[in-house]
Amino acid sequence: MVMVRFRKWFIVFLCAFSSVSLAQQTMCVGSKTAYQYDAEQKITPAPTGYMAFYIDHVGRHGSRYISKPKSEDIAYQILLMAEKQNQLTSLGKDLFRQIIRIAELNKNHYGELTDFGRKDIAFISQRMQENNPTVFKGNKIDVVSSRTPRAKETAEIFISSFKSKYPDIHVTQQPEDQQTLLRFFDYSSVYNEYKHSKVVKDSVKLIENAPKTQQISEQVVKKIFADDFIQKLDKGIEVVDKSSVKTRDFVISVYQLYQELQAFSPQVLKDNYFDLDPYFSVDENTWLNTVVTAKNYLEIGPAFDANSIQIKIAAPLLWDMLNTADIAIANNNIDANLRFAHAETISPLATLLEIEGTSAIAESIFDYYAVWQADKIIPMGANIQWIFYKSEKENQPVLVKVLLNEREVHLPIKSVQYPYYRWSDIKQFYTDKLNKLGLSYIPSLATAN
Repeated sequence: MVMVRFRKWFIVFLCAFSSVSLAQQTMCVGSKTAYQYDAEQKITPAPTGYMAFYIDHVGRHGSRYISKPKSEDIAYQILLMAEKQNQLTSLGKDLFRQIIRIAELNKNHYGELTDFGRKDIAFISQRMQENNPTVFKGNKIDVVSSRTPRAKETAEIFISSFKSKYPDIHVTQQPEDQQTLLRFFDYSSVYNEYKHSKVVKDSVKLIENAPKTQQISEQVVKKIFADDFIQKLDKGIEVVDKSSVKTRDFVISVYQLYQELQAFSPQVLKDNYFDLDPYFSVDENTWLNTVVTAKNYLEIGPAFDANSIQIKIAAPLLWDMLNTADIAIANNNIDANLRFAHAETISPLATLLEIEGTSAIAESIFDYYAVWQADKIIPMGANIQWIFYKSEKENQPVLVKVLLNEREVHLPIKSVQYPYYRWSDIKQFYTDKLNKLGLSYIPSLATAN
């Protein structure tokens, strides 16, 4: 029991104090991390005489079922083959049982929000209202979401309590042909070229093919298969509708399912006897998380250049936030702008804003976790909130506090009242930055080249 407790504490330590509590998870899971709010975290009171009056927000959908069955298909077919050949260890047999049950839970639900994810979103909305009572006065609230069902449902859940309070709330849905504001990663040919470029592919292969990846993969399969089957897996096994599956491919597939289990509540895990901890030691878990999450760092993180296309494509969204905020300040007739999208939306925006912990570049792909942690930046339900404050006195500056996942964060801007920044300073800094990058205000990805 003592060793189990130590193991769980040590994993949390390795995960650099992830926002998800030990009660909900005991592993690093990158962008699959379930959202959790720390009720004991510090909330800095507004300066004397100031009160919140408007919020500009961008959020990710809540925890979801696995989006595609690829990982469970690979795991199931390899385990089935081993089972028929009587090549499973006792742990292997239990893994096979769990994979079958995982597939049953996911069936007909791929990509949908789980009940756990729905509750997280409802709680984020509830806290937004409770923590900012002076913001919501019954004025207009503009809500837009990307076209995906999980983003739409996230928006509906988030604003359901607003609707009960304000029956006339103004809700809009981003038109299908105008998704560039929130799904910019789907509409830039330049970004698409970068995402599939040789430099990105080679970096992913470098970490996937690293000796440590192979070593750890061998360690994991020894817990699952008999030696004869491992030899076959090392050489590659043909499975239905898949190319040859080797040891590393199998282990990564099982590990990705391990990550995906975080979308379910502790009660669901308990009721279904889900427990993949025995298959991954502390070192194995930490390394495989690094391998699996490397794509996030390269494709939607700072990668090799924090001002390159994978970040610049968020420029139209940043321009939109700057402009909607200016309009809200000038007209004083809207309580909030709420946007709902994806990790691919949140991460580039956070890096473009240079929020602490989002824009540093690692010296090597093997070291990226030291400077960029997906579990802190883009967990399920991730959100960026700009909360605006005005003084009861005339001729006082509008102030802004920025939250990443409901935590006060530093911006690369001077402030004498941190975490409160002058809106004029924020607007000037980001306008200058965007102009310097050649991203003049045109609501189109044509400027993000």
